[in-house]
Amino acid sequence: MDSLFVAAISLLAGILLRWSGRLPEGSDRTLAGVVIQFCVPPVAFLAARAMPLNAEVFLPGSMAWIIFTGGFVFFGLAARLLGLSRQTFGCLLLAGGMSNVIFIGLPMIEAFYGRDLTYVAFLCDNPGTTIVLAIPGVLLASHLSGKGGGGGAAMRSALGRMLLFPPFQALVLGLMLRPLALPEWLLSGLARIGATLVPLSLVAVGLGLTFRLPRERAKPLALGLAYKLVLAPALIWLVAAHGFGNTGLVAQVTVFEAAMPPMVLGAILATENGLDPELAALMVGIGTPLSFLTLPAWHWLLGGM
Repeated sequence: MDSLFVAAISLLAGILLRWSGRLPEGSDRTLAGVVIQFCVPPVAFLAARAMPLNAEVFLPGSMAWIIFTGGFVFFGLAARLLGLSRQTFGCLLLAGGMSNVIFIGLPMIEAFYGRDLTYVAFLCDNPGTTIVLAIPGVLLASHLSGKGGGGGAAMRSALGRMLLFPPFQALVLGLMLRPLALPEWLLSGLARIGATLVPLSLVAVGLGLTFRLPRERAKPLALGLAYKLVLAPALIWLVAAHGFGNTGLVAQVTVFEAAMPPMVLGAILATENGLDPELAALMVGIGTPLSFLTLPAWHWLLGGM
């Protein structure tokens, strides 16, 4: 309950700070950089030392690929039935076909399931979401924007960013040092730094939220958020229960991660390639606060299954 209180207060504080104008423009991006560079790596390092290395990790590792493939089919059919442009289709898939598994997912897992299961977020991210963004995501954006010739360079750049991404490096280091007994003061210190993740990340989210909704964008926005917040986690639950035969805690947290709001980097990729930038901004700006209503519902449903 205390973690939920911290999460709610932190998000509200970010919203109020945005409305008050007490912080300079761009403070949300600055604080987000601090979270990624300083708060997440210790959590990733400790998660790598604690995560089980067994067949149970395959479900989180495949989650992003399943959601992206399902989104390709769902948004493809919707685009044909509703006459959506290829730009809108691409935006829906890039923003709605990938979860915000780290920036929102990590603090939400800690708040609802406890710190011991935060490693699931990294299993969802590194073999999953990051690679989906870097390979099929970049290739799709390049193709739909008519910049097919730059796809290879963009993909190499995205993979390079992943290798230089501090949380990824911390995860690899944690796996390499698993056999070693590290001093308690070091592990305790890293845990205390990692404890700043929830409040700072959600303050940053609150600072960046927008609630403006143009009426003409309501239909594609509703389509994208219905898939991301409802259908995608339902799909992962079906795969977990009937494909992997697993409905334990790791499977539940994986479904919970699938229910996270749209991935910010996916929306940025759509925007950079001219794939309906207004819709991309709305997917993140409306989807993120809306997820704070749907995530508790998913947690309740999963607890009863």
